[in-house]
Amino acid sequence: MKSIIRFFAIAVLFLKGLNGYSQDPNFHVYLSFGQSNMEGAAPIEAEDKINVDPRFQVLEAVNCPDLNREMGKWYTAIPPLCRCKTGLTLTDYFGRTMVANLPKNVKVGVVNVAVGGCKIELFDKNNVENYVKTAPEWMLGMLKEYNGSPYARLVEMAKIAQKKGVIKGILLHQGESNTGDTLWPKKVKIVYDNLMKDLNLDPKKVPLLSGETVHEEQKGKCASMNKIIATLPQTIPTSYIISSKGCAVAPDFLHFSSAGYRDLGKRYAEKMLSLLGYKSDSSNEPFIVQAPVGFDQLNPSVPSGKVETVSYDSKTVGTSRKATIYTPPGFSKSKKYPVLYLLHGIGGDEKEWLNGGSPQIILDNLYAEGKVEPMIVVMPNGRAMKDDSATGNIMAPDKVQAFADFEKDLLKDLIPFIEKKYNVYKDREHRAIAGLSMGGGQSLNFGLTNLDKFAWIGGFSSAPNTKKTEELVPNPEETKKKLKLLWISCGDNDWLLENSKRTHDYLFKNNVPHIYYLEPGVHDFKVWKNSLYMFSQLLFKPVDESSFAKYTVLGATAQTNIRNAKYPQILPDNRVIFKVNAPDASKVQIDLGRKYDMQKDGQGVWNVTTEPINGGFNYYSLLIDGVAVADPSSETFYGMGRMASGIEIPKKDSDFYELKTVPHGEVRIMKYFSKGTNSWREMYVYTPPGYETSSEKFPVLYLLHGGGEDQRGWSTQGKANLILDNLIAENKAKKMLIVMLDGNMGNTGGIAGFGEETLKAFENELKNGAIPFVESNFKVATDSKSRALAGLSMGGLQTLYAGIKNSNMFSSLGVFSSGWWANNPKLSDPQYEFMKNNAQSINANLKDFWISMGGKEDIAYENCKIMMQKFDQFGIKYKYSEYPGGHTWPVWRHDLFLYSQLLFK
Repeated sequence: MKSIIRFFAIAVLFLKGLNGYSQDPNFHVYLSFGQSNMEGAAPIEAEDKINVDPRFQVLEAVNCPDLNREMGKWYTAIPPLCRCKTGLTLTDYFGRTMVANLPKNVKVGVVNVAVGGCKIELFDKNNVENYVKTAPEWMLGMLKEYNGSPYARLVEMAKIAQKKGVIKGILLHQGESNTGDTLWPKKVKIVYDNLMKDLNLDPKKVPLLSGETVHEEQKGKCASMNKIIATLPQTIPTSYIISSKGCAVAPDFLHFSSAGYRDLGKRYAEKMLSLLGYKSDSSNEPFIVQAPVGFDQLNPSVPSGKVETVSYDSKTVGTSRKATIYTPPGFSKSKKYPVLYLLHGIGGDEKEWLNGGSPQIILDNLYAEGKVEPMIVVMPNGRAMKDDSATGNIMAPDKVQAFADFEKDLLKDLIPFIEKKYNVYKDREHRAIAGLSMGGGQSLNFGLTNLDKFAWIGGFSSAPNTKKTEELVPNPEETKKKLKLLWISCGDNDWLLENSKRTHDYLFKNNVPHIYYLEPGVHDFKVWKNSLYMFSQLLFKPVDESSFAKYTVLGATAQTNIRNAKYPQILPDNRVIFKVNAPDASKVQIDLGRKYDMQKDGQGVWNVTTEPINGGFNYYSLLIDGVAVADPSSETFYGMGRMASGIEIPKKDSDFYELKTVPHGEVRIMKYFSKGTNSWREMYVYTPPGYETSSEKFPVLYLLHGGGEDQRGWSTQGKANLILDNLIAENKAKKMLIVMLDGNMGNTGGIAGFGEETLKAFENELKNGAIPFVESNFKVATDSKSRALAGLSMGGLQTLYAGIKNSNMFSSLGVFSSGWWANNPKLSDPQYEFMKNNAQSINANLKDFWISMGGKEDIAYENCKIMMQKFDQFGIKYKYSEYPGGHTWPVWRHDLFLYSQLLFK
């Protein structure tokens, strides 16, 4: 008899086990409760009943015969989602947004139990009877549908839902009936804690999302409650507040309209998506970019690995040393494993990761989800000295030196020990090294200089011990051949961020594939645990380099941002994230040549992520309700005929205009009274390094801007001074002055700025105003061999007009992205006639006549092509250069880089 009982007991446990594992981890369930705004108080409109993805389902919480729905069964989530005759609710568009942004194999289910007009006390299971006794008559019918207890019905349905899916979160919208109740957060916690207990849920894995009531700015009658709702995370640390700001409201100012519920539901979903680790923009396929909530929490139901401490003899140090070892679930001595060497920071030891980072829990959870390759993780003491404890002055020189000495201990002692004790692969393709802070620096230093030992390298918030990347990667091409993965990550508010950025910048410019991962955070384990979660999933398996740009939460702050401005941010693939605070605007766009519509969030901040933007300098504007304005977060530049915003996008061939440790010249702003125009004018003058102390007379390049710009352009947008500083330092260009003139004559602009009279006025200013002033006030040579004239776009026309007619004054002319207009023969024909008649003298006078274009996408390309055909007919000698990029500053910077190397030689 006992054996029979034992058999049935085992059978029951077995069936229970089967039931527990029958849950589909890709079926995400959300419990929704509250009062009328969760119930749904807005009409269900035609658009709300169509195009509902069957991946979005509702578990019916009441019987609805008219809808052919039965309580406790799943249906495609066509509204109503609460009860049979309720309206549109925020859960409708919560679910729609979720399935639209999750992988196609993930389904979303909701269980909505809500009662209009109820206080939060209705969901307190220990007080529900007393509440029902005093409930108003109009509420009794709703309560009856839930058999007198909405909480009990929610739990009943949740248990049914758990048979099929996994509860991922709780959605709450309630508070109107508790307005002014400062105990409301504690009352919500009672309900939340009961749900966690009754459903066997872990609050660290199941967050609570609570929405605001109708906002004060929308004249919400219960808006004062939002201040109390805002305190909920102080009582429930795993709760998050969803803003209602800007959501459209109903005429009663208590409820939201249909449009408001759509917007509010989307905001709930956006927060939940971020908690699940998914990207918030829709420019890519759904992709996890950060660890989901609960990733580092112990899950007793999954197999666990083993952690042990081992000792090994170190010949390097001359003593026995310790290391912490993690072996994966199901570890077998007969199976070979790859190895990850995981290093600690300057204040830690072989236990730091275990105590602060819970790597064993993170990896156990990843193994259970099938996301990580089985591996052994070795956590050594990275301080290679006899007293390797993290005590006393951890910054003492001998202790700091011990971190560098650990390289020999690692390679000569620890790795051989591990490979003797454990059945592991011994080739570089199965060996990885990563670490945090000081250990991150060690990982980069040791890994990149020992690519015969490591193919997988990770630096998390790497410390200043990180060597210059030029030392670590002296031969980028060789490094590229050997690396499987190089991961560099850091928090955006980490004071050591510059180390990671410096390393990334060098690798980017030298085309070394790597992941540069930025996330919100500081120098702590929150960041490092997330890095381990992301990094470990990539190890010891095929790597798709084309996906590297996806692996980041934040972009890098643009160098053109004003001080302390976090946005715009540039993603690794040169997409740009813009954020603009304009709560009262009805429409906001970013104009980058292409207009991007921005979306407003709950705080009145407009957001957009662009397509990849061309590297180098780009003008842009904000369009706020149709008005073009400068972005207050960005530096402004005079361009397009007004002050406009500009953004500097990383460019791989930008080395020639970078700020380097070389001798620098000066840019002087000179006011002068021009005899040419009989007025005060301004020029920017670059003087080369050593100008002040030199007795020589320097040659001069007179450099002209384009239409809509002025004398500031070549210095600020064009970086002319840095280009010349770098070239002079490399002996590639002669020391020269660059005089950047204001080519705008009088009040003329637009098409008039390109007319004959304006060009003639500029010629007069150049000859009788600018040149005489320069030659009277600077140490310059005054012969034609020591003068050159060049300009871009409009400045190119000015160069053609004044330079060709006065070729005896210049040894060289440079025409960038310009050419006589083919459709304006009245202007161009006389110029061509002059050149035809004076071809011999032009060729004799000009040592260099240099013409360049920004490729076929340059707006001046066709005009220039026709002009050069004319030059060929006349026998005019010139040199032509083409650099792709269109009619833009990146092209013109490159033009100056090439052209200036020809001058005065």
